[in-house]
Amino acid sequence: MELLDLIKDFGITLTEEQETKLKQAVGKEYVLRSDYNVKNQKVKDLEKEKSELEKRDFASIESERDDYKGKYEGLQKEKDDNTKKEKFFSKLEGCRDKDYVLYKLGGVDKLELDDKQEIKDIDNLVKTAKESYPSYFGKAAPFVVSRSDGPNQNTADQKDQANAAFRSLFGKE
Repeated sequence: MELLDLIKDFGITLTEEQETKLKQAVGKEYVLRSDYNVKNQKVKDLEKEKSELEKRDFASIESERDDYKGKYEGLQKEKDDNTKKEKFFSKLEGCRDKDYVLYKLGGVDKLELDDKQEIKDIDNLVKTAKESYPSYFGKAAPFVVSRSDGPNQNTADQKDQANAAFRSLFGKE
């Protein structure tokens, strides 16, 4: 509420000249009690907030920020590596062990992305992989597993020997 409204509420009428002088004086020398109280409360609140901020431990906040920054960078690298692997694996058609071929070519770190988020020189990498490791591409050659000599040979004879030994223990021979 302004001072002029308060004066008018009291039933006092002022001339325009008096109102003009009063408006000029109010801004310079006089302040309403309600305005003063509001401003004073704001000052107290700001001083309280300032003291709370001064109490904060900024070293722990900075270390926490650094931890989150490290985690973010790690997750970003993992995301980029997964993107590279997916794009590289999509080009390795017919490869039986894509992870091994990627490892032999230098790993994910050797793959670089260009401006369009495509792997640089992907065709040459695939060609090199097919030339260097042809056994991992194409159809797998079937192989036959043969019977090997081992401890499980002649199981029928061993079974007969065990039964004979068992009978001799009980005298049923």
